[in-house]
Amino acid sequence: MPIHRQQCRRSVVVLALESCCALWESIAAALWGRAFSILSVSSAEPTGAYLASRRHTLSEDGHRRSGPGGFCASLEMFRLESFQISKLFSRKRLTSAETRHLADELKTCCGLFLDPTIRSPNIQGDKAQKILRTLVRRSRRDILQHIPERDAILECSLILVQNYVAHLQLRRQARRPAFAQAKPLFQAVIDMLIPEQQNEVIDIILRFLQQENLWKVEFICVEILQFVLECQSPAALLLAKLIDHVEQCLARSNIDQVRHVLAVLQNIIEPPHWQGTDYSELAKLLRFYHTSVFIGTTRNQIYELRRGFEKCLKKLILLLSELDRSAFFVMMLPLLLDTELSSGARIEFASIVEYAAAQINLGSNHLAVNGSFIVEYLLQHLAADDTIRCVQSCKVLTKLLESGNHNSTQFQSPKIFFIDTYYPIRLGRDFAALEKLLFELRPQMQHALLQAMLQHSAPKMNLDVFYQLICTVLVEAPGGFTAAAVCCLLLQLQKMFSYEATKVGESSGESSEAQAQHLDWVQHRRRIHGTVMAAMTLMSWIHRTGTLNEHVNGILNARFEHAPFLNPPLREVYRCAPHHIDWHEDRLFFNVLSIRYGLWKCFRLSEERIPKPVRMRSTGSTDDPRSGRLTYTLKRFVGA
Repeated sequence: MPIHRQQCRRSVVVLALESCCALWESIAAALWGRAFSILSVSSAEPTGAYLASRRHTLSEDGHRRSGPGGFCASLEMFRLESFQISKLFSRKRLTSAETRHLADELKTCCGLFLDPTIRSPNIQGDKAQKILRTLVRRSRRDILQHIPERDAILECSLILVQNYVAHLQLRRQARRPAFAQAKPLFQAVIDMLIPEQQNEVIDIILRFLQQENLWKVEFICVEILQFVLECQSPAALLLAKLIDHVEQCLARSNIDQVRHVLAVLQNIIEPPHWQGTDYSELAKLLRFYHTSVFIGTTRNQIYELRRGFEKCLKKLILLLSELDRSAFFVMMLPLLLDTELSSGARIEFASIVEYAAAQINLGSNHLAVNGSFIVEYLLQHLAADDTIRCVQSCKVLTKLLESGNHNSTQFQSPKIFFIDTYYPIRLGRDFAALEKLLFELRPQMQHALLQAMLQHSAPKMNLDVFYQLICTVLVEAPGGFTAAAVCCLLLQLQKMFSYEATKVGESSGESSEAQAQHLDWVQHRRRIHGTVMAAMTLMSWIHRTGTLNEHVNGILNARFEHAPFLNPPLREVYRCAPHHIDWHEDRLFFNVLSIRYGLWKCFRLSEERIPKPVRMRSTGSTDDPRSGRLTYTLKRFVGA
């Protein structure tokens, strides 16, 4: 009896499998009849013949093998051709009428015609995303680009993206966020419209942000525009459109909106999407910044936006190519030095010019021609009669000569550089191009620096600026020519401000005003000699030869003993003791022959160099994470 039941069950299973196999074969045959008719019209003949032969082989194998074997053969055939069949039926392209009909449904689901304040709760998010997905997958590119509902489709995708970003910011759960497919669908719509209609796409997006009053919600605007940039949309076009929008807002005196637009622009300027930006596209933004730094007699509203313009320009300058950066720098120089600006406005605008100068490498091959022109232009203004122009051109030239070593913190004010002390100063290495440039312009540089220090170095702040330029030249091009040229400059400067130079109000019969001028001249002369000593000790510290160092140290020690007011640091007011020497004495000043002899032994005879000092770690720093352990170790050492 149990054996009979098992046979019955086995026969039932076999019959069920055979019926299923027959059913699937009939379905496959029907589908293949439809598919073969379509393939014969739309596909190539070899592909249709191969698929038909493959189906015939599998069908014969299924009829030949009864039971589960036929089922497996049919299943294999179904899996083999299911992708082709789904492609033929599910990817059927929409006509123009069908596309427009779906666009009308999408507008209804997104509440496009509703007021933005009541739209969010009335959006049918899932249905809208489904319709938009159908439009993206099945619409023809040429139809979608030219139907009247094109703008509405893009605006609906923007509404979905807006809600997607808002939900991400407000509800950061681990679950699948609402409007999860909004971003890829929005980018798919943009991909179907660009590059043919990239101007229209940017205009529609900016108009949507304006109409929906979204500029105040900066994070939504940032996300939307970043989605646009991720679609390989040209960043230069977006920048031009945003600057035009800023110009329109300024014409309407809408300062608050301009502030929001600039904040959005700062956040979307990222290296991956802004490479290859041309410098000419920054011209209008530079003009806005140049206008904003000028307050005038009446308060200018655009003055409040100067920081936003400055931050945008600094981020864009970093993304320019080396050639474009130098061209943009040449564009900025006349705006700083050749335009009529107040002193405050010129100093304000100089910050962006100095920042651009710090990003330029004069030793680059791209600046072989422009480098000489730029430096010569700055030297002309360095010798100008206007103090502000002179000082600003000196600052820009200092930043231009720096090659990214960041040594400026060591040259804030004149100080003594001791030969056996370590200083975190990085010397230039590949300075052949810079040394060649300095060789060509040495007479102009010496004349400009002497003229500037003679006319504008009375304030200590200006003297510090000129000192930084001299130190930068010594450090960035530590060669024999640079050392000799700087020595000539310093010796000439020492001679111009010597005790035998022009004396003012020394006789007792002069007026009090003349005597005050004489005292100021004496204080200024001492600061100049202190600056010369600081530069000489730096040169000795760089080249580290015994003969040159011996002469410099001899003058330094003699001054320490008899005239300490001639050494750094600089003072606003110097006080002399009765035993100090306040007249000219040769042993207190540098001798031309001794300096030439030291340079000759250093660079001609290659005198043995003094070893560089080793950097010592400081244990007294409070921010050192090991300070506690060091203190404990010392206590254990002394038995505490």
